[in-house]
Amino acid sequence: MPRFIDHLLAEKKWHVSGMGLPPWMIAGGEVLVKRVARTRRMLHGSNVVLIDNVAEYYYSHHVDAKRGPDGPEQFPQLAPPFPMAFYEYTLPPWMYDTLFTDAENGAPRALNQVGVLVAAVETSDIHVNPSEHSPLSSVLSECKIGLPPKWYLCIELFAGDRTDRIPWSPVLRVGLTVDADGALACDPRYGIWALDDRITDNSAIEQHRFWTLMPLVYPALLANSFLHCRNVSTEEHVPSAKLNKAYLRRHGLPLVRYKTLTIEPMKRILRKEGQVEANGLSKALYICRGHFKDYRESAGLFGKHKGLFWWDMHARGALDHGVVVKDYAIKLPNSKAVNPLETQL
Repeated sequence: MPRFIDHLLAEKKWHVSGMGLPPWMIAGGEVLVKRVARTRRMLHGSNVVLIDNVAEYYYSHHVDAKRGPDGPEQFPQLAPPFPMAFYEYTLPPWMYDTLFTDAENGAPRALNQVGVLVAAVETSDIHVNPSEHSPLSSVLSECKIGLPPKWYLCIELFAGDRTDRIPWSPVLRVGLTVDADGALACDPRYGIWALDDRITDNSAIEQHRFWTLMPLVYPALLANSFLHCRNVSTEEHVPSAKLNKAYLRRHGLPLVRYKTLTIEPMKRILRKEGQVEANGLSKALYICRGHFKDYRESAGLFGKHKGLFWWDMHARGALDHGVVVKDYAIKLPNSKAVNPLETQL
């Protein structure tokens, strides 16, 4: 069965959503063409992760009507497991209604599928002009008041309807800075994907209430945290040869391979050892996660192995339960790869 990303890649043209902005606030056609081309290249190079089960868990337990949804500040491990990843999930009516009031007000639900494209760049590789008034330069200068962040995550949110013959371009652009421990370094920056970068009047932009879509990104960030936790495994899914051949003949592209996460053991640990109901998601995940050790600049692990390693620890820290060392081999984009900062956030 084709996935959301298959639909995005197969169509030669995307609708561009202005999110209700007046035409003068939307970037010019040439700029949008470049943005679409860059995003398509990133999609082609992404690890695809289907997170329906993570989204179901998130919307069931971490969206509260009074205090709102748990956001990235609640996820202690945001370090990128992949240079580029596309997380997608279906948004059934009950999930939609936990965030939006359309159905309650008698209006049709606006979307039923979500895709979150996440590209990671090490901040040491980012060079910005301090005189530029861009969200990227402002968020990095703000973070440098303290320790500089380790990574910058460029996130693009796709939100669509399966019945659309032509899919939509991303609707939001989000920038997250992440410190060396994997925690959020400073407040996220976000904006409308089609917005002209020269527009700086936030009051004119924010009246369009685009930030109400931000919680759609959060299940992807939770999946990112789960990928760093013990007792979470991934399963690779390869389309059948027959289906792939038919799709290739029809669209000129093969169906993508994708991964799913096995999170049932993790959910039990969050309840039992993390006491998630009492402690909240942030503390529970902190208890259950492992941590990175950076041996790239030193003599190396055991004096010989250089790299960034993930140490999977038992939640209670007892050595007799053992320690598992995994090399995550995080290879972030180089100069020859797709640069997610070609169009700055």
